[in-house]
Amino acid sequence: MLVGSERPLAEENRPWEKDPDGGSFGSWLRRQREVREITLREIAQESKISLRYLEAIEQDRDDVLPAQVFVRGFLREYARFVGLDPDEVVNFHMASRSNEEDVEDEASPRISERQSGVRPIWLLAALALVLVVIAGFSYLTRSREGRPNTLVPPQSAPAPQPPVAEREVMQQSPIRLAMDFTQTSWVSVTVDGERAVSELRVQGESLRVEAQRELRVTLGNVDGVSFELNGEPFPIGVGDDEELVIDLEDLAVAEPPASGAASPSGGP
Repeated sequence: MLVGSERPLAEENRPWEKDPDGGSFGSWLRRQREVREITLREIAQESKISLRYLEAIEQDRDDVLPAQVFVRGFLREYARFVGLDPDEVVNFHMASRSNEEDVEDEASPRISERQSGVRPIWLLAALALVLVVIAGFSYLTRSREGRPNTLVPPQSAPAPQPPVAEREVMQQSPIRLAMDFTQTSWVSVTVDGERAVSELRVQGESLRVEAQRELRVTLGNVDGVSFELNGEPFPIGVGDDEELVIDLEDLAVAEPPASGAASPSGGP
């Protein structure tokens, strides 16, 4: 999926190739930051992105980075802080990856030729190792015959409960959003105009946020997150990398009137 305006991955989307000293997407991105006299630590503190991931982006270390859906979110935060166009930076990154994939495709036949030269001696060594493991297992099984098994049933730990003070604060806040992550996803949350969260969450984790006036949420993997707003299931209706805005005024309009309220038309 091409983020932002869809533009072809042509030469104009690879500005680092115009550099007479050569380079890559990561080195081009680093030069843009250094020209503006901004440090990686400043970006990490503001965006809450790990300094290790930021260094890996500038060093073109894809082996260190998570899935591309999260990398696109990191690049958007990086571009906003440095003063670049987030959509343009993401498109540049995708163009650089298309070049790398073409090089890998050209190199794959040579790799296959080298792998075809593996000698059958490795198969014999693997077979011998399997036989040794089977013999050891058989010996241990015979040595344990006649011994009673004393298994201690596992004790399940009690489910952790949030502190009483935290539950009371959540009840007092007019906007309370709970997010349960069924898949890994990058998440960014702004509470009442201030950045509160910008990090990677994994499957099984939960996030609870509260606000007095407004919540803004952006997710890298919307399908991997379930939501509850003020204790009720909440369909957010936005896609990946799109911003969800929950405003107190809109929330008040959507709530039903309290039971027993007087009818505006009056009556006998």
